[in-house]
Amino acid sequence: MTIDTLEYAKRLEAGGVDRKHAEIHAEALRASLSAQLATKQDLDAAIAKLDATMIKYMVGQTFAIVALVFALLRLIPH
Repeated sequence: MTIDTLEYAKRLEAGGVDRKHAEIHAEALRASLSAQLATKQDLDAAIAKLDATMIKYMVGQTFAIVALVFALLRLIPH
């Protein structure tokens, strides 16, 4: 998402705000919103962490299922 600060400042000016205040307000808005937006690097890091967590749980679940199968096989009379 990009913010057209020039267009935003022009709209403020058209509404009666003096140019200097309009520019300051537009820059403050851009800075505030930019700090809240996720970057591609943020998303890549979150996906990597999610992938690692999913693999950890899948491996744990697989071991639990194998252990359960072996426990059940021991209950079957031979």
